Amino acid sequence: MRPTDWFIPLSDPDRATQHVCAIPQAGGGATAFAALSDELGPDIAVWALNLPGRQARFGEPVRTELEPLLDDLVTAFPRRAPMLLFGYCSGALLAFLLARRLRRDGNRLPDGLVAASYPAPDRAEPTRDIHRLPGAEFWTEILSYGGVPERIAAQPDFREIFEPALRADYELLSGYHYRDEPPLPVPITAVSGTDDAVLRSADVDRWRTHTEGAFRSETVAGDHWLLENAPHEVAGLLRDSLARATPASR
Repeated sequence: MRPTDWFIPLSDPDRATQHVCAIPQAGGGATAFAALSDELGPDIAVWALNLPGRQARFGEPVRTELEPLLDDLVTAFPRRAPMLLFGYCSGALLAFLLARRLRRDGNRLPDGLVAASYPAPDRAEPTRDIHRLPGAEFWTEILSYGGVPERIAAQPDFREIFEPALRADYELLSGYHYRDEPPLPVPITAVSGTDDAVLRSADVDRWRTHTEGAFRSETVAGDHWLLENAPHEVAGLLRDSLARATPASR
């Protein structure tokens, strides 16, 4: 694989019999799914989104326009089967929009969508202006969300490296407004932490309205940041979702 590829397999994809296309939280890179890939093992390849402006693509300009980005992701989407689309935190919204765009353009759809730690698309309210805040205010807001240890974020080198990607991802979704379309013809699993202080259960359950297939709402022990504190449980849900994929959905 090339460093500039949009999706990077975190294990040997030719050895795997099943696949997960994973989209990280704001500011996240492909390595956000390293622990998850280890939990899933070699039989399930995790194809992690590799966005410009971070990690292997650090030297490339960040992307802040949603529609052109979705066009690129549709073109680069891994053509493997069976394939789950997994979105984590704000990555769940991007995963949903990618599934819609795949359908609109006549592409093969994933065998399921797993959305973790994020409200349903018609309940989502991405922040509109955090990417415009001055540096100190920006990091105060970011730290209030959790997920980034304050002692690490306080280091100037950390902020210099991660701030452009964080700002870009918040800007990317800042203009998002839900638009009605028919439900997706793929099963959806919504995942939330039992101690998530951000999500409301009604907003998680609302994901059921966005599929004409099976829907499950699952909770696991943990807070909002499930990849960090519950990778084993999340891996189990992904494995179970792949097992539930039916010939009709493939």
